[in-house]
Amino acid sequence: MPRNAVTIEISEDKLAELCCEGKGGLYLNVHAQPGARRAQLRGLHGDAVKIAVGEAAQDGKANKAIVRLIAKALDLSVSSVEITSGKTARRKRVFLSGDVAGLKQSTLNWLNAGG
Repeated sequence: MPRNAVTIEISEDKLAELCCEGKGGLYLNVHAQPGARRAQLRGLHGDAVKIAVGEAAQDGKANKAIVRLIAKALDLSVSSVEITSGKTARRKRVFLSGDVAGLKQSTLNWLNAGG
């Protein structure tokens, strides 16, 4: 486990607070922490997954880093991960394209593994 990474033990009920189904995929609530020392999952922030990235919140750099981190963590292509709202805010909504059941399981595994 990476240094300073957290272990989150969440249930399917808690996962339902962090995400919701959409047409052709899953929406995930994200709380961004740009300008961090390292890119990693940092835990939960209310009803959102807290993700730290090293890039600054400037010219969309942090958003691109968040998309790459989520895609890698969930074994998705970068084109399957899209920030649909909150592009200039810390609070974001990210759409994950694919099979909803598979995405939920992958997200649950990722969060419970601590990133």
